[in-house]
Amino acid sequence: MMAESLIRGVSDTAFMVAAWRAAESERPDALFHDPFAARLAGEHGRAIVASLSRGFLGGWQVVIRTVIIDELIQKAVAAGTDTIVNLGAGLDARPYRMELPAELRWIEVDYPHVIDWKADKLAGDRPRCRLERIKLDLADLAARRTLFASLGASSRKILLLTEGVLPYLTTDAVGALADDLRKIRGKIRGGNTEGGVDVAWIVDYFSPQAMRYRRRLSATRQMHQAPFQFAPADWFAFFAHHGWKPAEVQYIADEAARRRRPIPLPPVLRLMVKVRRLFSSPARRDAFQKFAGYVLLKPTKDA
Repeated sequence: MMAESLIRGVSDTAFMVAAWRAAESERPDALFHDPFAARLAGEHGRAIVASLSRGFLGGWQVVIRTVIIDELIQKAVAAGTDTIVNLGAGLDARPYRMELPAELRWIEVDYPHVIDWKADKLAGDRPRCRLERIKLDLADLAARRTLFASLGASSRKILLLTEGVLPYLTTDAVGALADDLRKIRGKIRGGNTEGGVDVAWIVDYFSPQAMRYRRRLSATRQMHQAPFQFAPADWFAFFAHHGWKPAEVQYIADEAARRRRPIPLPPVLRLMVKVRRLFSSPARRDAFQKFAGYVLLKPTKDA
């Protein structure tokens, strides 16, 4: 009989993610170093990770996604982004650990208890940019729309980040958020933004096949109080319907191969996967490579 899950809600996953980032930082071949992650994860985060089954691959995915998003942020900052808004920021420490311009404005938004925990644990540390924290439940439509309106009035080029947030929302909730975020930018004519700001948005991507596979794994049972809900039949068509198009796509499998950090499957299962791919069609092999990733979205042009 499986022990009761220590994940009681979505906010618990922030502690889990911090613990995985702490573990990666301790490796001799670490793909990134987050000296704040262990402190932020605390005993709760370490206990959650220790309670997960050995076949749970979330830690590997978090490591690869961290590298991908770090790179997307670096490119955005180099291209002139002046404001980064991390919605559902959790226990992310990028404003403290990344090389960032001192004048960059970084806004973290999350539940009050998450913000309070983070502020307490990092009270003696100094961020590398202009950091603001806002206590807000994104389900509070009036509050978030007020926030988004203020962003449009005070920034020129914004990068939005919802790392590990959208999968936990319903399809309707993601659609409403996409519509609200699109209103931040001004009218776009001929490739230029008029009367508003340039907006880009980093989001999680999971293929329909990946979602079906996840539902068959123990991950569903271990995270039954924080289930993945966002599963549109056609992910890219869904965002196109809400006025967003992909500007860049980074797939986890490709990045893992580039970083020489393959998925940590047991030897027998790894062999089974290789044999199955050997006899699969090119289309199926391509779909397997593109099971999950991170997408940089930009608003579509006005008609």
